[in-house]
Amino acid sequence: MVMMLLGLGGSWLAVFGRIAAASYYVLAISTALVAVSWFVAHRNGTLANLKWWLVGSSAITTLAWVIVFNEAQINDYLIMQM
Repeated sequence: MVMMLLGLGGSWLAVFGRIAAASYYVLAISTALVAVSWFVAHRNGTLANLKWWLVGSSAITTLAWVIVFNEAQINDYLIMQM
């Protein structure tokens, strides 16, 4: 909706189809990067300084996985609310 208000037409939305097809790969890579970040922070002794950033990143990544795996149910719920 925001994109439409900014003047971006429906042809721009077709790009999201390609991005959605790669969502599992993008999420897998982001999950691996978050796991490596935890490991490096623990290894370097900076875990205390970065703990809340890492917790936030982990929470966002987990939320993304939950949304991807429950996309059909979320869509059905949103359609029922219309």
